[in-house]
Amino acid sequence: MVRHGACTSNISKYRVKELFSVQFFQHEYINQKMASNLTRHFMQIDKIIAALNSKKNTPGIGSNEFDDTNLTEIEKTFINNYHPEKSLIVYGSLAPNASNHSVVEHIKGTWQPGKIMGILEKKGWGADLGYYAFKHTSQEEQKEIKAYILLSDELVANWQLLDEFEGDGYKRILAKYELENGQIGVGNIYAGNEAGI
Repeated sequence: MVRHGACTSNISKYRVKELFSVQFFQHEYINQKMASNLTRHFMQIDKIIAALNSKKNTPGIGSNEFDDTNLTEIEKTFINNYHPEKSLIVYGSLAPNASNHSVVEHIKGTWQPGKIMGILEKKGWGADLGYYAFKHTSQEEQKEIKAYILLSDELVANWQLLDEFEGDGYKRILAKYELENGQIGVGNIYAGNEAGI
């Protein structure tokens, strides 16, 4: 009887190990599939951002004058989901405690640390202050750039002021950001304006 019990116990342990192993590999497969789906999702976000940035009226998103007739349904849904007009991504002199933060400190909202992917080039008037200009690049060239994201309903009323402050050396475009808690969003960022430099 004891021997039978021991045998049953060994079979149970073996079976538990086998089940655990199967569950582990299923879990790993699901994780890999989720990671793959997430990568595809992020790539899709990047493609939509690139398409929107190629349109001249993108900086007007959120304003009453914004004309969305040249947008696809996917682009309209994207804008409605992410509300990029309510997010400002800063990586230079407008950041909290930086030299030009006074330009944006009147805008009520929440500042959150995060990161963006791209490169910084020695262009724009900020380069003389040590603040290089952001540029979207291919995935192979991308580097992680620390940034601050201002989330505010008041940004829509302040875009013209910020555009005038940045001047012709910079162009306001859309970019994807990631907050420290892992949340992904899309906001406006001032990138080097090739035409204005």
